[in-house]
Amino acid sequence: MVRSQYRPPYLSHMNNQFAYPPTSDGKPFRLSMGLRELDPANWIEGGSDLVDQLTDRSKILIENRNQVVQIQPGHNVAIDYFVSKIVENLAKFHPQYEVSDSKITHLESKITVDLAEDNPLVQLSRIIAEDLCLLQFENDAWQLVAAVVIFPSRWNLLEKIGKNLDQIHTPVPGYNQALQPFMTDTFNKIKPDRPVWRKNWSLHETSLLHEPVYKSSPASVENYWWRTERQTLTALEDGKYILFTIRNRSEPFKWIKSDPVAAGQFAKTLATLSPEMLQYKHLVEKREEFISYLN
Repeated sequence: MVRSQYRPPYLSHMNNQFAYPPTSDGKPFRLSMGLRELDPANWIEGGSDLVDQLTDRSKILIENRNQVVQIQPGHNVAIDYFVSKIVENLAKFHPQYEVSDSKITHLESKITVDLAEDNPLVQLSRIIAEDLCLLQFENDAWQLVAAVVIFPSRWNLLEKIGKNLDQIHTPVPGYNQALQPFMTDTFNKIKPDRPVWRKNWSLHETSLLHEPVYKSSPASVENYWWRTERQTLTALEDGKYILFTIRNRSEPFKWIKSDPVAAGQFAKTLATLSPEMLQYKHLVEKREEFISYLN
């Protein structure tokens, strides 16, 4: 049995603090990769929401497996490699996990999984909060070949599996101009010993993390939820595969009011969203309400 020797700086939902707060520089919204170097100790994140998320993830896997799990044949070596690396990471940096042979236990939730009982990518997704996406470089493009996406943010894995990055991001306004020319080259430059991370945000009417399609529901802006995706990219040593992880969080947007300056600055950023981006983020009818609320 292996226990972690290091406690990472876990992000907490206590004291009304966002894990990844809204931008507070007041600058215009700009679509960008925004990649930053990843500390291996923070590859997998804990947090006060972890136990609840693990419970939800197990239920959703049982009820909606065909929708949240898609694994094309022929990628077992890459899957086994990345799973083993994450297991090593849990044992080294995360004291709330115990690793014994093929079994992993999360001590607080008392959830145990055996990697040998199912596809290891699926089993691993039961014991960590991260969704896991495997990309392969083939035909001069990065293609999604395996994934367990239990907490999709208004997208459907069944529609994305087997597609390349450009096809996956077709709905994103401005992608062709801002990201498409650099995307493949950026992914090609990711090295096994230099993983990276980025973040993404959206505003949702509910706190539900499993949202494969957008469902409008009545909510005042003060009752919206600040949803963030903390995404990481780690390359296989041969450069042919990348593991893309997504750690989702849903936090009360009204927390932003505890910092009036930050609220006002984020209002400035919201004011710069293009009509197309407003439509994509489902904020067309709410932007002015948000700006008024924040100011």
